[in-house]
Amino acid sequence: MKPEIIFRFLFILAFLAMLSIRIYFQSKVLREPRKVDYREGALSLAAGSVAALVTIVFGAEYILSPGTFAFAYWIPLPSWLRWIGAIMLTTGIILLASAHTHLGRSFHSLIVTKQDQTFVDSGPYRWIRHPIYTAYLINYAGGGLLAGNWVLTFVPVLMFGMLVAIRVGREEQVLIDQFGEPYIDYMQRTGRLIPKINTADSQRE
Repeated sequence: MKPEIIFRFLFILAFLAMLSIRIYFQSKVLREPRKVDYREGALSLAAGSVAALVTIVFGAEYILSPGTFAFAYWIPLPSWLRWIGAIMLTTGIILLASAHTHLGRSFHSLIVTKQDQTFVDSGPYRWIRHPIYTAYLINYAGGGLLAGNWVLTFVPVLMFGMLVAIRVGREEQVLIDQFGEPYIDYMQRTGRLIPKINTADSQRE
């Protein structure tokens, strides 16, 4: 079997896995009768929409007719780098599933406050405050590398990174307003997107 067929099969498998995770947990949220107050901004929604649209268009091109957008493959990627993309996707999908599972009924794809929302610090939330964002950044980059597609590798990461940069401060302020001092303490011992490294100085403090 040609390596390109394997790469395309893995890409499709990863896409279906991510789509299934998102649909399953999003459908549970939509069925909830709880009151939800939306705090999302238009700019973050626009950045996220561009990331998703580029992923859909260029992902579909790679699956159905690779090479149609020849400029996206202007420098062929070596196989070892594409396998790294596959490993990144696997890691990101596992993190995404774990984060969704632990977040449970507190999940929403937008910045919101929910009635009876619970404070989650289990699973990947023990170490990072926004593991779903981390998972998507890993998956966007990994998917692009796996496809050998420069546009898929960089544009969604850039646009989703913009979404995170715009959204994360506002989201954390909403959580501080909702949970108060416990969330502030939680912020001090965790990292936003990667685990916080406790240096010897910080441990002495």
